Amino acid sequence: MNKIEFTFPSTGGLCDIHAAKYLCDSPRAVLQIAHGMAEHFERYEPFIERLGAAGIAVYTNDHVGHGKSVKSEEDKGYFGEKGWQTMVDDCHALYLIAKADYPDLPYYFFGHSMGSFVAREYARRYGAELSGAIFCGTGGSNPAAAAGVLVAKLIAAFKDERHRSAFINDLAFGAYNKNFEGRTPFDWLTRDQSVVDAYIADPDCGYLFTLNGYIGLFQALSTVSKDDWYHGVLADLPILLIAGAEDPVGNYGKGVAEVCDRLTETGHRKVEMKLYADCRHEILNEPEVFDTVVEDVLAFIG
Repeated sequence: MNKIEFTFPSTGGLCDIHAAKYLCDSPRAVLQIAHGMAEHFERYEPFIERLGAAGIAVYTNDHVGHGKSVKSEEDKGYFGEKGWQTMVDDCHALYLIAKADYPDLPYYFFGHSMGSFVAREYARRYGAELSGAIFCGTGGSNPAAAAGVLVAKLIAAFKDERHRSAFINDLAFGAYNKNFEGRTPFDWLTRDQSVVDAYIADPDCGYLFTLNGYIGLFQALSTVSKDDWYHGVLADLPILLIAGAEDPVGNYGKGVAEVCDRLTETGHRKVEMKLYADCRHEILNEPEVFDTVVEDVLAFIG
């Protein structure tokens, strides 16, 4: 694929957004990727290469506060005054760039983990522009998210919204590793230890969010768990939910099934769910099922 990197101004005014388009010969569709928390889009390049080989052009960006979409190290995990909705707005700005390049091709949106919350809100706001949406490694409702917002705001009142709180991080993710080896704090990501080690060694991965970032993360999950989100997504929008059956973000499949069931109950007629046995959070980094996941995504695109 032909990788073309570029930037565009973030809709939140905090930075320029680092983005890339991965182009192939005679594409038949476009897929936009929203990456997860404390990572960057280049981790998705093996997936992107496979999509390109199948005739799918890919557009993606580092979210505000991530990767190269920062002005300084202090901005990592910080979303700015507009909060998490900046990520949604920036994704739509990228969509407009992609659509100008390929105005007539079917357009799909893929979001992983935190990016799945972005994708879900994107689908509610801009679903009419999409041919389908893929929510990867998403989660169901969590009453603790609202409490997390309150606690993080309380700490920010005494510290600063740029403060990095190990307590809030433990509140959010402390239980995620309990069912796994305990070799590292990130064993819950994937069974592939080389991927986990590379994630830990990458300075643009695994860092503590600021309080501003955690507030945004908790608010994002709360927003896409409300009834008005389910009723706000177009009933005829094709949706694919994919996740590892051992993913703690999706409560080991229960949270993913909750989202699927609630979409079905609210009249969504084109919803599919696939759980991959024995797989953890990053199913794109589980070698045993990588080919199957790619094939399932391509089958959904058609």
